[in-house]
Amino acid sequence: MTTITPFAAGSYLTARNASNLTTLKNQLNDLSNQVSSGKVATTYGGLGSGRSTALAAQATLSALTGYAAGIGAAQTRTNLAVTSLTQVATIGTSARDTLNNGLQSAAASSVAGRATALSDLQTALDTLNQSAAGNYLFGGGNATTPPVADVNTILSGTTNSDGTPKLGLQGYIAAQVKADLGSGMGRLTVSPTGNNPVVVSEPNDATRGTFGFTLGGATSSAPSLPTAITATPVAGTATTPGTVSFNVNTQPAVGDSVTVTLQMSDKTSTTLTLTAVSGSSDPAATGMGATFKIGANTAETADNLNTALQGALAAAAGTTLAASSTATAAGNFFKGSASAGVYPPHIDTSSGLPAYVAGTKDNTVLWYQGEDSGTPAIDTQSVQISAGASIGTGARANDGSIQQVLTGLATMAYALPATTGGDVNTAYQAVVDRAGSLLTSAYTSPSIQDTVTQLSLASARLTNASSTNAATQNTVQNTIDGIEQAPTEEVVAKLLDVQNRLQASYQITATLSKLSLVNYIS
Repeated sequence: MTTITPFAAGSYLTARNASNLTTLKNQLNDLSNQVSSGKVATTYGGLGSGRSTALAAQATLSALTGYAAGIGAAQTRTNLAVTSLTQVATIGTSARDTLNNGLQSAAASSVAGRATALSDLQTALDTLNQSAAGNYLFGGGNATTPPVADVNTILSGTTNSDGTPKLGLQGYIAAQVKADLGSGMGRLTVSPTGNNPVVVSEPNDATRGTFGFTLGGATSSAPSLPTAITATPVAGTATTPGTVSFNVNTQPAVGDSVTVTLQMSDKTSTTLTLTAVSGSSDPAATGMGATFKIGANTAETADNLNTALQGALAAAAGTTLAASSTATAAGNFFKGSASAGVYPPHIDTSSGLPAYVAGTKDNTVLWYQGEDSGTPAIDTQSVQISAGASIGTGARANDGSIQQVLTGLATMAYALPATTGGDVNTAYQAVVDRAGSLLTSAYTSPSIQDTVTQLSLASARLTNASSTNAATQNTVQNTIDGIEQAPTEEVVAKLLDVQNRLQASYQITATLSKLSLVNYIS
């Protein structure tokens, strides 16, 4: 049987007053918390219908803060990369200018230029190992390890665990020059003295066309007697070496000359001209403008031509061919890449003759240790600037234009004459011809400057992205503040109102609690 609790007269009003007081007290507490914290509520539940917007805005703000941190770090890396590459480009152009300016005083400029170029090469290699906050700038997709090997190892080489040598740049160049020069005349031979005609021959072995000179032709110029010396070039075939024969038919006149064209493996060529001088003159036995004495008879003149040819070939080998060999070897060396498995060709002499064999990690130092995939360098590193956009900031130390500048510096450092003796002018000009064109890739497209421009554009985009990000953060933060922040003036006004109402309610309640029939009647 259900029992109905008695409902005393006036109990409803008492309960209602108590509830109102509790509500006012809770309002007072909430408003007091808002004044002290500046927040509408301490939990998202207290935000009411604005909680979904606030949560979404907080997530957006968190993402924007992350993007801002990434953009800032990327700006630092990109700006440092621009500075570093600009320095490498400046090194290249300064070296080229120094090289060209030294043409007027080759003997004085050569030794100093060689030392300066070696120092510049070391500086450039060190610069390419630049890092920012522990991240290497020029390793492509690999920013955690140095992209360039130790400079001393690159230049001087090292040894393997079994004690066998691993060639550095200097040793690699020396091996190429030795293979090209052969016995000293670029692997060409001249028939022994006492023979007329004088015959210059290519090697009859596997080195022909790969190392040293090949014969590109020959002519004779005898204004006084066109048939005094006849030149007969015979082109080589797959099985027979090429030759050039100079037959002294009659005595040449002073000023008559013979010319030989020599070709090198880098597809360049040089020309030797030997001019007849009187028997009382002192012949220039070496140099590109060599002379030979007119003898007492054709046999003696042929012997003099023979001697002059040997001297001229040796001079050409020690200057023009040596510069070509140095540039070729340096170019091959700087194409090496560890991650791509690209090894410079190795020169093997175990058979007694030089021959190219496949390079390995054990016979030649690999200077570039960074990432080297087919991905464009700028795309190997990127930074997220928004939910749907990123900016590439990558670069590689073995970019083709950088390789060329390094090759040019190496050509200067190792091909410029180390002394002021010999045919220093010819040697200096040969280096200018090779290194000068390589060093122009600092600013001649495709060039290092192209990469600098790419990174500069990326830096500008990062700056714009940073500004956009900051403006967006400010907007989102204002939205959050509008939902979460309690307006001080409004809260204080409400707090005073609630305090007044609560105080009035307490006073009325207290008065009613003292009310009795006697008090009421009286």
